Amino acid sequence: MKKEEIDKIIEGWKSYLLQGQLEGYELEIDKSVPMEFAAIALHMDVQTVRAAGQVEEFYEGYRQAAVDVLNVMGVEIAQDDYNKVISLFKKESDEDKQEELKKHIWG
Repeated sequence: MKKEEIDKIIEGWKSYLLQGQLEGYELEIDKSVPMEFAAIALHMDVQTVRAAGQVEEFYEGYRQAAVDVLNVMGVEIAQDDYNKVISLFKKESDEDKQEELKKHIWG
């Protein structure tokens, strides 16, 4: 994916979603997330929001598909209302969590 395409998707996401209740929020993309993955995640986020105005079954199906794709990519989107930030970051895999737990328990 070209940088221009990625930038267009990011700007489209900002102009579509960062209004109304989300006006004044910032987007933060963690360095661990490849920009192509971030662009896909943001594109799917916009499409899911748009689908919310459609028939309920359509929205639920689209939302679940978007969540499944983001899980496969290992990307998570979180909204921090206190700091007015929407973050994209690499989701910890179960293996990473197990490794962290081992270190915590056994040092």
